[in-house]
Amino acid sequence: MNIDYNLIIVVMLFIILMSIQFTLNKIYVILKELKDIITLKKTRE
Repeated sequence: MNIDYNLIIVVMLFIILMSIQFTLNKIYVILKELKDIITLKKTRE
C-alpha cells in the first residue's frame, strides 16, 4: 500500500483554493447587492 502524498497535497490545495474562491465570490455578490441598495436609497431622497 503505497500512498502518494504529493497527489494528496495537490488535491487538498486545490480544494482549499476553490473554497476560498467560492467564499470571496459570495462576499462580492453580497457587497454588490448592498451597493445597489444604498444607491437606490440615495436616488429616492
